[in-house]
Amino acid sequence: MKTKISLSIIGSYNTFVAIIMMFFSGQMVGSIVNSDITEVVKMCEIMHYGLAPAILIIGLMLILCRNASLEIAKNLLLAYIIGTLVLMYVFLCVMSNEPLMNFNIYTIIPDILMLIIAIFGYIKAK
Repeated sequence: MKTKISLSIIGSYNTFVAIIMMFFSGQMVGSIVNSDITEVVKMCEIMHYGLAPAILIIGLMLILCRNASLEIAKNLLLAYIIGTLVLMYVFLCVMSNEPLMNFNIYTIIPDILMLIIAIFGYIKAK
């Protein structure tokens, strides 16, 4: 698989998620947080607004570097794989045990798919 394809797919996904988080965090938090306390819901919304630029940076870096050399592209994919594995640990070991969060495995299926694309793109890099 060409690294350009992997970087384009993963970068587009992250950019799309960041845009959704920037403009729809207020609507999303109701399904994320298991609380009716206004301050808790507002804190979750604010955290998503803060997280959105970081995800946007990742997405744009991957998109803008898709024409990089094979070595650099593989390093970008490896960094994404490592970061996403840490994210999966947080999702599965921390958030899944937190009663304040409405977490289920279905919410991370897109992230798992991006991880699979990154691993496949790294192993089969051309």
